[in-house]
Amino acid sequence: MPETLPPSILLLDDDADVGLAAQLLLQRRVAPISCLRRPAELPAALDRLKPALLLLDLNFGPGRTDGAQGLRLLEEVQARPHAPVVVVMTAYADIDLAVQALRRGAFDFVTKPWDNVRLIATCREALERAHASAAGGDRPANAVGAATAANATNGANEPSRSLAAQERAAVLAAMAEAQGNLSAAARQLGLSRAALYRRLDKHGL
Repeated sequence: MPETLPPSILLLDDDADVGLAAQLLLQRRVAPISCLRRPAELPAALDRLKPALLLLDLNFGPGRTDGAQGLRLLEEVQARPHAPVVVVMTAYADIDLAVQALRRGAFDFVTKPWDNVRLIATCREALERAHASAAGGDRPANAVGAATAANATNGANEPSRSLAAQERAAVLAAMAEAQGNLSAAARQLGLSRAALYRRLDKHGL
């Protein structure tokens, strides 16, 4: 049965160096990983490999920064039966784009160049989400919900890394609610704009 297969990762990024770096980092520390460079190859690869996690770049081709192609691919993947968990990747740390991806079903996002520890942690959490879905667990579909559930179930025993993840999720949730408006998000969180900027920088947002 598909659930018994070892979890795997599929990465779609048109930069071969990004694919190599991800393979070197994640192959030994997280799960087997396959890499694609052309969006047109994605549907067949999903059918063939049945990855638990898709790392999806949001921009393809020189000069593209709006993320439109990646967001469209995200929607197409989300519409598939037994869709993998998706973590989006972009070299442009644009909070509006990240919020759009989360709203369309992405589990989380990472910016390039990534922090190795954070990428490993994000992939492991995403694979846990995929495992819970395969087992029929009723888990939240994105990082904001996942952090909330973790906080509710693990309580005071949460490790410090997870506490940081919860703070990051709260900031993302506020930004999503405020539709990317920093002033409104800061008010919702009870922070000054300067304090919100510091937290965005702290969490790589």
